[in-house]
Amino acid sequence: MSASDSLSNILDGPDGLRSRFGGAEVAIIRNCIAPEDFITRNAIDSLLHRSLLRWPYFSVFKEGVKPALGELTESRSVNGRTSSGYASAGVSRHLDNGATLKLNQVEDWHRGTRDLLRGIESALPVEAKAFVFLTPQDNTGMLPHRDGSHVLVIQLEGRKEWHLYDPGVVPRSDSGLDVDITAPPRIEVLEPGDVMYLPHGYPHAATAVGGWSLHLTYTLTEPTPQALVRAVVDSWLSSPAGEDLAARSAGLTAEQRVGEVSESVAALLGTLDDATVVQNALATMRGRRVT
Repeated sequence: MSASDSLSNILDGPDGLRSRFGGAEVAIIRNCIAPEDFITRNAIDSLLHRSLLRWPYFSVFKEGVKPALGELTESRSVNGRTSSGYASAGVSRHLDNGATLKLNQVEDWHRGTRDLLRGIESALPVEAKAFVFLTPQDNTGMLPHRDGSHVLVIQLEGRKEWHLYDPGVVPRSDSGLDVDITAPPRIEVLEPGDVMYLPHGYPHAATAVGGWSLHLTYTLTEPTPQALVRAVVDSWLSSPAGEDLAARSAGLTAEQRVGEVSESVAALLGTLDDATVVQNALATMRGRRVT
């Protein structure tokens, strides 16, 4: 299975993300990706052994508790300069004691992860970010929580048991730990090659079962109201009307400026279609991407 096949299966296969995205239901697509296109546990072990991981590109936690950074990092001399934040042997010690290793911004340095991310972003109105979780057997990295975004989970190695809790009538917009775990959760186990979509704010927790688990998560963030407003403002600032008003504003009172800005922005809104505003907001959100 090629990387393009994996993307097609995720987006357009049965229960595909393109049709499910934005809905309220969890979707699971079995055996739909090629795990070998992504990072492996052996590759992670090699990074740790050679001390090539550097904070903040990684973090470590067990049941939501993070050790002190000094327990995980050390300084190294690189080209005569001392630099801090490199992963130390403390990371492996914490993993041996059941902690989860989380790799951050994986799209910045792993090609297969970045290629799939770009494919998702080309199909959906989101900013995507990639994270990898390596969890020892029978351990849980994070307490039950919800994310302030949609979540796409791809199981790469081992098995992970997911506890999915009732999201309530109206999903929360923010992330948090205030999850109602009194009702029995829905339980799903992901095998290598399986993909799961969790709608925005869907409460969950996950535990490695039967051995070590390695999974890749994409957070899929839609433009917030604030991001859409900023996109409109940026469009106005770079428009001829905005530049004209800026050039002659010295001759206006504060009240006149408010009036003219209001009229000018309202006129611009009449010319902008919704898709343009969304795309402008997404361009800003995605602007930090390493190319």
